[in-house]
Amino acid sequence: MSPPCSLLRSSWLAASALLVTLALTPATAQDAAPLDTYLPAGSYDASVPTPQSVLGWNVGDWHVRHDQIVRYMEVLADASPRVTLETYAHSHEQRPLVLLTITSPANHDRIEDIRTAHLAAVTSGAERDTSDPVIAWLGYSVHGNEASAANAALVVAYHLAASQEPDVTDMLGSSVVLLDPCLNPDGAARFASWVNQHKGKVLVADATHREHREVWPGGRTNHYWFDLNRDWLLLTHPESRGRVEQFHRWRPHVLTDGHEMGTESTYFFQPGVPTRQNPRTPPRNLDLTRAIAEFHAKALDDIGSLYYSEERFDDFYYGKGSTYPDVHGSIGILFEQASSRGHLQENSAGELSFVDTVRNQVATSLSTLRATHALRSELLDHQTETVRTALSEARDDDIRGYIFGHEHDRARVAAMASILVQHQIDVHPLADETTIDDVRYEPGSAYVVPCDQDQYLLVKSLFETRTEFEDNTFYDVSTWTLPLMFAMPSKALGRSMMAGLRVDEPVTSIPAREGTFADHDDTTPYAWAFEWHQTSAPRALQRLLDQGVRARVTTQPLDAMTTDGRRAFTRGTVLIPAGIQDTDVATIRQTLAHCARVDGIDIHTFTTGLTPAGGDLGSPSVMPVTAPRPLILVGPGVSAYEAGEAWHALDVRFGVATALIETDELSSVDLGEYTHVIMVNGSYSAISESTADALLDWVSDGGVVIAQKSACSWAASNLLGGSSANRARNDTPRPGDHDDEPGPTRRAYAEYDAARAVDVIGGAIFEVAVDLTHPLAFGYTQATIPVFRNSTRTLNLHRDPFSMPFAYTSEPLLSGYASAHNVEEIADTPAVIANRVGSGTVVRMVDNPNFRGVFYGTQRIFANALYFGRAVQRTGPVDEAHDEELDGHGHP
Repeated sequence: MSPPCSLLRSSWLAASALLVTLALTPATAQDAAPLDTYLPAGSYDASVPTPQSVLGWNVGDWHVRHDQIVRYMEVLADASPRVTLETYAHSHEQRPLVLLTITSPANHDRIEDIRTAHLAAVTSGAERDTSDPVIAWLGYSVHGNEASAANAALVVAYHLAASQEPDVTDMLGSSVVLLDPCLNPDGAARFASWVNQHKGKVLVADATHREHREVWPGGRTNHYWFDLNRDWLLLTHPESRGRVEQFHRWRPHVLTDGHEMGTESTYFFQPGVPTRQNPRTPPRNLDLTRAIAEFHAKALDDIGSLYYSEERFDDFYYGKGSTYPDVHGSIGILFEQASSRGHLQENSAGELSFVDTVRNQVATSLSTLRATHALRSELLDHQTETVRTALSEARDDDIRGYIFGHEHDRARVAAMASILVQHQIDVHPLADETTIDDVRYEPGSAYVVPCDQDQYLLVKSLFETRTEFEDNTFYDVSTWTLPLMFAMPSKALGRSMMAGLRVDEPVTSIPAREGTFADHDDTTPYAWAFEWHQTSAPRALQRLLDQGVRARVTTQPLDAMTTDGRRAFTRGTVLIPAGIQDTDVATIRQTLAHCARVDGIDIHTFTTGLTPAGGDLGSPSVMPVTAPRPLILVGPGVSAYEAGEAWHALDVRFGVATALIETDELSSVDLGEYTHVIMVNGSYSAISESTADALLDWVSDGGVVIAQKSACSWAASNLLGGSSANRARNDTPRPGDHDDEPGPTRRAYAEYDAARAVDVIGGAIFEVAVDLTHPLAFGYTQATIPVFRNSTRTLNLHRDPFSMPFAYTSEPLLSGYASAHNVEEIADTPAVIANRVGSGTVVRMVDNPNFRGVFYGTQRIFANALYFGRAVQRTGPVDEAHDEELDGHGHP
């Protein structure tokens, strides 16, 4: 007979009480007491389960898996009246992202009133009642292999749920704590699996032990190998979109961001380098961060841990978790703990244990809450004062707002507007057509963002361009001008210009625009067509190719007779001739209707193949489009970020099945199964000479290689004959790098970091000129576009003057930092070179067109290389005979 439920509960409570008693008993060398190691002595509610009682082992014994974190938080929420839990998003791998709200039961009873009253005060800049609760957000492990933070979250959550000490109950009575235990579930799951499977019963501290050397790509990144700590502004991924939505539901006064750094380091907490704070951040932010830092210092002093502050790290890029809050009147705090990258690792100070790393993260989590409680009135005042000041600055700003739009690409406009709306920025649809600086803005494809709003600081940060900086050292990018990322026509609006515009009410979401499909089911048309301007055109084309539809592309402009009469079509128009299809007409019509409805593509119906202007539809200038079957070379030596960005573009944006092939396994691959080989930035020394020859033969037979950044040099040497004209110039050698060169002027050792920063392009936006007639430029309508670059690498001018469809302008720097020397070196050099090799093509891009999944303006180049790479024709210097083009082996 089963015991009654009451008896089971009593037994469980007794067991839990025993576990708590044991856990809070002083540790011995033989029997570590983990909760006592992490937490201050005190009284704990025995009805609240400890982490050990749910996991079956002590925190720090193993690296906790993400599912175990979620399970413990669910148990905690069920057991404690102080805790509620909600799922705010799911990762790409469908793992839940959860947020705990921890406060007193009395506050929970009115939690929605607290939240809405707080938001109303923040967004209006109204005076605050000093009795209002302060809101603190504790965030852990946005980088999955920086695991001490996520493991610390278990201990912190337990402490806040169970502690009966007066300081904790008092703090929870005047605070709301939002605890985000794991910001990157997919990366955390990869890393926990790796270190746990290599842990023995006896820990191995050897730094070269496999436990401490996770395989490529490692657990730092999310499913698509993106750094989620760079995505707070860009919102490319579901984890970030869900988190930013929660941030704006609460607008916390303090937000922490727990990380790890190298094993030889100690512990860092902000402030960072004071001169590297974003100039849009209110000065008082630094003062309050310093005040909070005193609490961290005391907590770490008490446990004897080494630490530092105001060095190395900056507070500049608003797309990071510890900096995004700053522009909203919150205090963002970065924590960086020296990593054990496993359970125990040796360093110059002896051995660093995982338990040690978790303990420091717990200590600074609790010191944050003590500081937030003690500085409550100052934090409340700072947040509302930030908004009041911003609104005052907005009223005095001669720039009253910004207009942006693109009459040919509503999908790209919608994508940019959606980012703004998710940041709670007021975005107004344009009501009447207007032309500014010869650019036409139309209702339905243009929006206006006024400066006079509580998000003024963020608006200015997203729209302004800046090339002058107080400090030229950047931990990340130096610019993030949104219209430039999207290659979006935009204009700053003065007072009279703003007053003359008519706009609709601000939108809370961006509606998907459906395209048009002029078709009649009773007759079979000669062909269907859509233009390539729309960002979603590659996705629509791929849907058709997946159905076995035969498509063609125009390489010259033409006029055609459609069901709507005569109409002009640009280069890059995709044609679906009805008469050459094996796929039945009903399926084609159904797919086209889906493309119009879901992708927003306007589809035209041609009534004849005879055109009134330009080539007829059977002309050699109308070329077939082959369904791409790409592979991306990945593995050690290859940039996981850039490989992931290419994978994300292909998989998510275009819907293309993409093989990820380890570089050292290329020799065993049947290249005939693929149409494209994609080589992002990295080292390809693992490719043997015989494999390189096989790849060259494959290109000559019609394959397309897309090479980015350093891969350009490999492609030049192995696929294009290796001439100096083909090679990419890497970072310019400095005088003194070689013994036979004169050395530089003697300088102080302490000046090295500043001197090195001058030669680095950490992330800036440059301008390139576009040859709109080239297949790689199909879909572009502007003579210049912005590109992102974060290296000093350049391509030499090619002897074939027709092979360079994108080249830097003579004054290329648009926004961000680059030294005058680097700008001069980059000016007038090619950005993209496309060479025909036999029947195939080698496309070299000196930059990364898919950077962080948000450079929509250059992602089109990548799409064009994918779909139209084979449309690139053989060209060469006009004064040279080239009736017979030699392949890479020297054969005609």
